[in-house]
Formats: sequence, C-alpha cells, structure tokens
Amino acid sequence: MEKKGRYSTLLNTKLVKGLLSLAFKGYFVETGWLNSYLRKESIDPTGEPIPWLTYSFLDFLDGRLTKKLNIFEYGAGNSTLYYAKYVHTVTSIEHDQGWYDRIKNQMPTNVSIKNISLDNDEYINAILQENQLFDIVIVDARKRVSCCKNAIHKLSESGIILLDDSERSDYQPAIEFLIAQGFKHIPFSGIAIGAIHRKSTSLFYKENNCLGI
Repeated sequence: MEKKGRYSTLLNTKLVKGLLSLAFKGYFVETGWLNSYLRKESIDPTGEPIPWLTYSFLDFLDGRLTKKLNIFEYGAGNSTLYYAKYVHTVTSIEHDQGWYDRIKNQMPTNVSIKNISLDNDEYINAILQENQLFDIVIVDARKRVSCCKNAIHKLSESGIILLDDSERSDYQPAIEFLIAQGFKHIPFSGIAIGAIHRKSTSLFYKENNCLGI
C-alpha cells in the first residue's frame, strides 16, 4: 500500500528546518540532485552529464565500465555523453527529431547517433540492423517491451540489458520475458535524477557478464 504524508506534518518546525537544510548540504547536494531538479537536466554535482537513472544504479556502475565495452542505447542525451567517456563505442538511436537535432553535434567521435522514427517497427528493429554485438543494451525510451525482446539477439556472450523505469506496470512483460530467457534480475530502486518519487532501474545479466557480477 502506498504511504502518503499529511499536510499537518509541514507545520513541524524541526521538519521545516530539515527540509530547508537540504538546499545547502546532504545527499541532494552531494549527488547533484538539487541542480538536476531545478534545471530539469541530468547532471552530477559539477554540472557534468550523467544518465537519467536511479542513483543506486549509478553507484553500482561506478568503476565497472571499460574501454573494451560497446553499448547500444535506445534513447540519446546526457547518458550518451556519459557512457562515451568510459566505453569503446556507443551506438544510440533517438526518435525525437527536435531533440536529435539539438544534441547530435555534441557527440564525441566514438558515438554513432541516428534519428529513427517510431513508425512501423523501424525503431525497435534498429538494433537488429547493426553488424556487431553489444556488451550493454540500454532501454530507456519508447516501445520498451519490444526493444528488450530484440536486444537479446544482439548481446555479446557477456552482455547485459538495462531497463529504466522498470517499476511501471507497463514494462512488467519485459521483465517476465527476460527472466524466462534465463537472465537474472536486479532492480536498483530509490530516488532518481531530478525525481521526487521512487523509481527503479533494472539490470538483467547472466554468468560471466561484462560488469563482473
């Protein structure tokens, strides 16, 4: 059952002081959450781009990416810039033409970014058109259930899949499908960049995976 607060608790002086202090110190400042929330942008405390995922997953990922890894990403943005710093290549597709036009020239040389329409199945099948296998497939855009199903066909032997916002009931079929394919599932729940409600980023992996789990 979802727990809800009461407006009367806002009259508590101790609580008000505690909430006000969050603007100057503590977890929200240390992680960059405050600036992300105010600017509506996924950034770290220094203003550098980070993926729009849960902080618990970003903590787990820290130090695990290497220049041997190749990533495929459904949905481009600050996450693409972040991954490109730590891995060999990032292949990213973006369905929003305006957003694509805004970010395409910001990408480093190890990023391949394409604008692909959501019409028909071109978007979800984009990964199948690639001539390589990927160590990490990130599903963080539209048509996520179908994207997860296609991702398994282009995973390397040590490959893993990330599904963001996996707390949503609409994505439960993707979780069930991947588990049925023999993947183990770890949901990293908690607060996410710029969000005020509980979210989850799910990791799907098998033995001898590229993240050393």
